[in-house]
Amino acid sequence: MTAQAETHRFQAETSELLDLMIHSLYSHKEIFLRELISNASDAIDKRRVAALSDEALRDNDWEPQIRLERDPEGRKLIIEDNGIGMSRQELVDNIGTIARSGTRAFLEQLRASKTATKKGKGKSEDVATESAPELIGQFGVGFYSAFMVAHEVELETRRLGETEATRWSSKGDGEFSVESFDKESVGTRITLLLRDADPESEHADFTDEYALRTIVKKYSDFVEHPVQMEVERTETKEGDEEPTTVTELQTLNSRKPLWVRPRNEIEQSDYDEFYSHLTHDWNKPLRTIHFRAEGTHEYTALLYLPTQRNAEILDPSKQASRLSLYVKKVFVMAECEELLPGWLRFVRGLVDSSDLPLNVSRETLQHNRQIAQIRKRLVKKLLDTFGEMLKKERETYAEFWTAFGSVLKEGLYIDDAHRAELAKVCLWQTSKGAEPCTLAEYVDRMEPDQEAIWYVTGADRHSVEKSPHLEAVSGKGHEVLFLVDPVDEWVVQRLNEFEGKPLRSLEQGDAAAETDEQKSEREEQEKELEGLLGAAQASLDDYVSKVRLSSRLKESPAVLVGAEGGLSPQLEAMLRASGQQVPANKRVLELNPSHPVVSRLKELHAADADSPRFHQFLELVHGQALLAEGSQLSDPSRFAKLVGELLAPGEGSPG
Repeated sequence: MTAQAETHRFQAETSELLDLMIHSLYSHKEIFLRELISNASDAIDKRRVAALSDEALRDNDWEPQIRLERDPEGRKLIIEDNGIGMSRQELVDNIGTIARSGTRAFLEQLRASKTATKKGKGKSEDVATESAPELIGQFGVGFYSAFMVAHEVELETRRLGETEATRWSSKGDGEFSVESFDKESVGTRITLLLRDADPESEHADFTDEYALRTIVKKYSDFVEHPVQMEVERTETKEGDEEPTTVTELQTLNSRKPLWVRPRNEIEQSDYDEFYSHLTHDWNKPLRTIHFRAEGTHEYTALLYLPTQRNAEILDPSKQASRLSLYVKKVFVMAECEELLPGWLRFVRGLVDSSDLPLNVSRETLQHNRQIAQIRKRLVKKLLDTFGEMLKKERETYAEFWTAFGSVLKEGLYIDDAHRAELAKVCLWQTSKGAEPCTLAEYVDRMEPDQEAIWYVTGADRHSVEKSPHLEAVSGKGHEVLFLVDPVDEWVVQRLNEFEGKPLRSLEQGDAAAETDEQKSEREEQEKELEGLLGAAQASLDDYVSKVRLSSRLKESPAVLVGAEGGLSPQLEAMLRASGQQVPANKRVLELNPSHPVVSRLKELHAADADSPRFHQFLELVHGQALLAEGSQLSDPSRFAKLVGELLAPGEGSPG
């Protein structure tokens, strides 16, 4: 049966929208295949539902199928399904009219989105929330992505329960034709007359077998129904001298979305295999987290904690979440920034949502409460997992912390919402033993007279263990945190207390409080040495803000102390290394009045306060204080010269 073809024009505004969609909506041309396969899958699902509700529509021999056919010589690609199909009127309504309600408003929003994106306002403003959900999954929107790669599209379809078939064709130029014809089978067949191959594209030729395999694997691997294609391969049969070419039908997608299966039906080996497939990491994951959220919003999460840290973890361009996003088992994006904060970027896995609103191209999330709720739940689940590992598998957690602790601690600085909970699962090196401890364990061990959680920062454990700053509390048995990770310098800018106990640096302020007796003794000694302290202050004025006596030192001759809340020397160095301008930060030089070095200073000052020897000796004391805390000397060669003169006393030497 044939009938004369009817030619229709798209609505004027729809034609304009079509042109914009073809040339501007999608960022990757290959997405057209995802859209057409998704439409085919939807059509199969609709046929299944229709058959369940109407016995007359059932076919016991029916097996769902999506077929790809390629014709490299004719530059054709065909996508065919045996789904529910469309009637003539459905075809005209769904394909001939895009976004029938509010088309002009939708077009204006799309234009505004394009302008905003160009101005750098962010990816998530592509389409207004009000319009996009009406379009997502509707046959006729994603369908038009075919015109990105095809100069003409022909669609042949026959609806389940009907005998008449309809052919639709268009060159995407504002017109389409519709005609009736004979079609034996129910379903839809779409023929793309492809444009010339683009050598600059990742997939230059969409008739290439490898290109099609790759695209299906990337975007449609977990579509429930088989996506099949005839492929040629060579084989040599027994007795044959030459190999022969045979054609066989192969299924391109795995169809095994592990995350939709009940957890009690999945072996750990299945999880491990999928982890390797997802990440290409051949190490087994340290932990697998699989759960399904039901209620107002439904989604499934499958998360993995890696065993080892990779080099990308510190790559500035890889600071966002590494979770993949699927919607109804169809891949949407590989690294969905909105699903997890950057300090959890080492977590791998995916989230599959049943109803997550995207923009019309299904490449970008829209701002909405749902994604924020998913993110909140994922973070909580991960923090709970860390806490459980810490409590039940301390050794395993310690290894995990060694690999990823520095990344997690970024959250203490940047994430106000989760700082308190995250602080509970952080591990810290301390002055009491080689094993790291939690802040809760530290607080439990605090001495009765200890009013703060003490810490010292430095480049490594060895240097802070020798720091003179520890002398302030060493006689009291107080434990000290050793903050030797570069990120710790930033952490203490925001992590000010834990369970009511303030975190205080031994390198700043008065640190450990003096007793009344110590204070009285120090003030009396400062009166006696007022001249020495004044002369030392004048001599070192370019380097220190003040010279005073110390009641904190027991063994070291001198120590440099910063202002409360000021920048540490390590943080200053990091800021300068990153190119930032940091104003000179003068600190206080504290002298130990009972140390032989200070006694020698007294002698030199008493003999001649203006002599070079006195001032050179002061330089050495200041330099020694810098070295003791692990800081750099401003003039290492001069310091070395002064030390040499000290070792070989002579005329004008400091000794």
